[in-house]
Amino acid sequence: MAKAWKKSDLAINGGKPVHAESWRTGPFHFSAEIAALKDLLSGPALPLARGKAVMAYRDALQKLYGMKYAIPTSSGSTAIHVALFAAGVGAGDEVIVSPLTDYGSIMGIFQLNAIPVFADVQPNGLLMDVRSVAEKITPHTRAIMPVHNGGYAVDMAGIMKLARKHKVMVVEDCAQSHLASLNGKYLGTFGHIGAWSTNESKHMKSGEGGFVLTNDREMAEMADLFSDKCYPRFPGAPPTPAFPALNVRMSDVNAALALVQLERLPTWTVQRQAFGVTFYEELKGIPGIQPHPLPKGAMPSFWWSLFVVDKEVLGVTAGEFCEMVRKEGIPASAGPQRYVPAWEVFRQLHKNPKVFRTYCPGRLKKGSYPLDVAPNAMTAGERLGAITITQHNTVGEARASARAVRKVASALLGKAL
Repeated sequence: MAKAWKKSDLAINGGKPVHAESWRTGPFHFSAEIAALKDLLSGPALPLARGKAVMAYRDALQKLYGMKYAIPTSSGSTAIHVALFAAGVGAGDEVIVSPLTDYGSIMGIFQLNAIPVFADVQPNGLLMDVRSVAEKITPHTRAIMPVHNGGYAVDMAGIMKLARKHKVMVVEDCAQSHLASLNGKYLGTFGHIGAWSTNESKHMKSGEGGFVLTNDREMAEMADLFSDKCYPRFPGAPPTPAFPALNVRMSDVNAALALVQLERLPTWTVQRQAFGVTFYEELKGIPGIQPHPLPKGAMPSFWWSLFVVDKEVLGVTAGEFCEMVRKEGIPASAGPQRYVPAWEVFRQLHKNPKVFRTYCPGRLKKGSYPLDVAPNAMTAGERLGAITITQHNTVGEARASARAVRKVASALLGKAL
């Protein structure tokens, strides 16, 4: 029988918390990685490019994701930079991107002297709204960059339809969405090219690193050259550097770590999904609370477990609600991604497009980044809550999280749920 909780029962008001145990954690690196590094370092001096571990990692990525080409890079940020270059983005081009993301999604656009254009997110979500993307397309649009925040899928059918109609490229930002899928197809394999991160916070960790995947040979070769000083390290490459390039290739040390982590990734993803799916099932019937909206056929990889708080029903913002849930012993927080147009870099560009000596896109106009350029994204923190999880968290903890959410909602509404 459902219990009617009172506000005095809430842990924030001195009541007994729902979950008194420590939130589960555990190791993220293992003896197999030590063995791999020992093997790597017991041989000759490490190669500066295309070493044994890097090439094995390429092969493993291609096999896991079912893609023809993989290019490891030094970070997720450089993976996006490289992917944008391979997609043909250059000075003055516009790249449509989410206003709720990490700076790594933006840096490559800046470094190519292209122009970030912010499409808004869904009214009750964290992901780019296809309708807003359509409104932002101009003759200068070169690429759309759907950002699959938190392992949740942007509507890729809608994005690809727009891309075909307007003949623009699609670069998927999959930094937080390893092995997330949509109708059985992995995110990052819908567009022309995808980019992933493997830093210490991601589903798999290599200390630092990233990778790019594509099925297009020309794009793969451009990505390979651009990330490796445009040096001739594969058949058919130009004999000397043929265009300005970077040195952002992955080291054999990071690749050795990543290769071992990649073997564990499918199991880890299933464990995260068990938590996320259970949490969502347990949220059913709670007034004012909904799982994050998903396209049909989506299976997130749950970097977080996201939920939506309806202030009109519950009388509190997501921030206030999550604070109450957190006191119940659940690591909940509101607004899991920051609103990028409010950052100082865009406030300065809004006033003066020529303010930075290293960023000269040419076409950017004064007033291009009003603070409310994406109103849904600007206020997303008032609606969105997130449970922090890793592969170590259990189905039991997912149920405890839902009980905490139900308890708080019951106390706020003053009735049994």
